[in-house]
Amino acid sequence: MTITFRNDRLDDFLAILHEVGQWIIDTGQEMWQLDTLTIDNLVDEYTRDNCYVLYVDQTPAATFILQWKDPLYYPDVPDNTAGFIHKLAIRRQFAGQDLFTAILDFCRSECLSRNIYEIQLETDATRPALLRFYERHGFQPTYQKRIHEFGQSFDCQYYVLPLP
Repeated sequence: MTITFRNDRLDDFLAILHEVGQWIIDTGQEMWQLDTLTIDNLVDEYTRDNCYVLYVDQTPAATFILQWKDPLYYPDVPDNTAGFIHKLAIRRQFAGQDLFTAILDFCRSECLSRNIYEIQLETDATRPALLRFYERHGFQPTYQKRIHEFGQSFDCQYYVLPLP
């Protein structure tokens, strides 16, 4: 299995988000409204060139944003002091293949190359299995906060992963 990352394929990026978003809706756990997953909503000065697609043997398999400044979710964190992961999505056909470890390794490497020593993310605080998933990968819960984005409100659990 050959894994590569690209940040210049917005069509693949959006297609994966829509596919996984639909699966989440179909399983009764809506996280994203599909009509809000657009280039206009997701690509801005903070995310441009930071929307990644993970390919397995040239097949688009997962997506995420890794950004260095985030005034919406992390207004109190100084710029370029953490890597912020958003819109993480793994296609169902690749579930259980430990792609999250490859994503984390990639994010860790990108952070360390910038002398950044932590990764932060937030997720739906009402999904205990997802919370346990991040905690199994070393993320430490910090606090919860209600966030408003794209006309929706979310109860978010915030996490930090210190890097060596």
